[in-house]
Amino acid sequence: MTSSTYREVRTMSRPSIYSGELAESICARLAGGESLRAICREKGMPDKSQVFRWLVDGQHTEFRDQYMAAREAAGFAHADRLVEIADQIESGELEPAKARAMADNLKWCAERMSPKAHTTRQDLRVETTQRTHEEWLEYLK
Repeated sequence: MTSSTYREVRTMSRPSIYSGELAESICARLAGGESLRAICREKGMPDKSQVFRWLVDGQHTEFRDQYMAAREAAGFAHADRLVEIADQIESGELEPAKARAMADNLKWCAERMSPKAHTTRQDLRVETTQRTHEEWLEYLK
């Protein structure tokens, strides 16, 4: 089977018709921390390329908003999973080296998906006011 034949067979068995129910199902699973690849591999789910088309076609703005919110929520799901990993290390269920690799990956995902809540960067914006020497002396009295 050639790669083009494989693609045709693979996409023929996948739904390509958008529905609000399907979009909601995809977003709920994304918010829980599942990957889009894993979701789209399942029978009855659209191919991931179809989902990406819905995001950029301009016809599914509600889905795009849901998708972005779901991706941000997934960042929280990944951060929550870090607590489970710590518990597994403590109970001896998970080797520390394996846990470290898993934790690094989850932290990276959480930081990218919901940066406002999980970034390690500090916001150091400083606002200054231009004042004359005399104004500063008056201000400091």
